[in-house]
Amino acid sequence: MASLPELLQSPLDALGLIRPVAPGASVVSVASCFPDREVSTDEIAAPLGIEPDWLVRRTGVEHRRRAADGERLSDLAATAATDALNKAGVDAGEVDLVIVATMTPDDLTPHTAAVVAAGIGAHRAGALDVNAACTGFLAALSMAVGQVESSRARTVVVVGADIMSRVLDYGDRVTAGIFGDGAGAVVVRAVEGASLVGPFILESDGAEGDAILTPRPSGPVIMDGQRTFRRAVDALVDVAHRATAQAGVAVDQLDLAVLHQANARITRAVSERLGLPAERVVDCIARMGNTTSASLPTALAHAEQDGTLRPGARVLVAAFGAGLSWGGTVLIWNG
Repeated sequence: MASLPELLQSPLDALGLIRPVAPGASVVSVASCFPDREVSTDEIAAPLGIEPDWLVRRTGVEHRRRAADGERLSDLAATAATDALNKAGVDAGEVDLVIVATMTPDDLTPHTAAVVAAGIGAHRAGALDVNAACTGFLAALSMAVGQVESSRARTVVVVGADIMSRVLDYGDRVTAGIFGDGAGAVVVRAVEGASLVGPFILESDGAEGDAILTPRPSGPVIMDGQRTFRRAVDALVDVAHRATAQAGVAVDQLDLAVLHQANARITRAVSERLGLPAERVVDCIARMGNTTSASLPTALAHAEQDGTLRPGARVLVAAFGAGLSWGGTVLIWNG
């Protein structure tokens, strides 16, 4: 340890007594990837003996994508990640960490993030998977932001991806028409100054976990629709108020709300209770279904493509799903 005379004569930063200013974190790009096959609600409804219009009214889903036999989740995830890196102008060699949120990995090992990191050429990156179902992407994003803010990483790729068609009972009216397959990815980078993402709210209630259950080894998903609907609306409204308050903005100052695309009726109920007009709430479930971990990044990508997500926009990002778990944050779009 340095003596007092040495301390007085030496620059404090050379002695490690002055820490560099911590960087902020920013989401700088988003991209999505879906299987080629599109499945209409007519195809889902016919074996159930119900009218397609009834299913659309209950879920809001008119079409969803379905992975082909042998199609791998890691390939969808890697394509979305590569597209996000290209849009950000970032070389894969700069990636420090890859985080994949999923509840439907190709295999138990190797874990999906490691396969994705190799697939995109991020050969020096760490890699880990997160399973928090529909809230998984939000949880992964919070981890990425924390890694950047603590200077442990400068560039993180966050992917949400699920192939839900492989864990469904297509004889179950409650779940057969809701879910779809897909992947979405964002790039999180270090920036000078304050973070443009957060703070985050992440909460759970495992005592109510049987409301949405997917047993091993491959499901199917079993859901108490009415209980899930009530809990989802209440939780999303509450987290929207608290996340915006923590970010120092009012709900009516939001430029856009990107909610987990669980069900069109949930999205409408939440937006009505928050007093947000429809044009400021992303609702894209009609064309893609509930893609679980992929829902938030694919909704962000959809909003960017249709021009409602613009640079500088204040965006609420919130999700609710199995666990039960839920959460939210506010970000300034820097894509």
